Amino acid sequence: MTAFPATPGDYLLVFESGAETVLTVGKLGTVTLPAGRYAYVGSAHGPGGLRARLERHLRPAKTQHWHIDALTHERRPDRVFFRADPSRGECAWVRVLLALPGATAPIRGFGSSDCRERCPAHLVRLPDEAGNWEARIRDRGMTEGGCCAA
Repeated sequence: MTAFPATPGDYLLVFESGAETVLTVGKLGTVTLPAGRYAYVGSAHGPGGLRARLERHLRPAKTQHWHIDALTHERRPDRVFFRADPSRGECAWVRVLLALPGATAPIRGFGSSDCRERCPAHLVRLPDEAGNWEARIRDRGMTEGGCCAA
């Protein structure tokens, strides 16, 4: 596993749940995520870069500011992937994931309220049979970071 760098970049938080999760997500209201595997795509271009943003997401107690905070309040990510890169590539990562057969954006607008490329959401439900999702993101430069081992 790799530590998170304090540089700008993009990241994926991967959640796997065997049970339905009900969330209250700001203006989106109360939403339900069925059991399954989800990937949230984000970017970190502010002070502290990836390290600051990912450490915040992994902290259970925090003020809810972003849509993802509602999910990380209920569930800790099972895995974290990142790519240090000063360009903003989160929408490209969303397209990579949504191109997987059976992948969906289950909550329209989740994480994408300020998206300039009009992504349907930055939370993607990965199909159960999407065993190649990890190879696809690694082939495009994502690294898995140490955070979530039980």
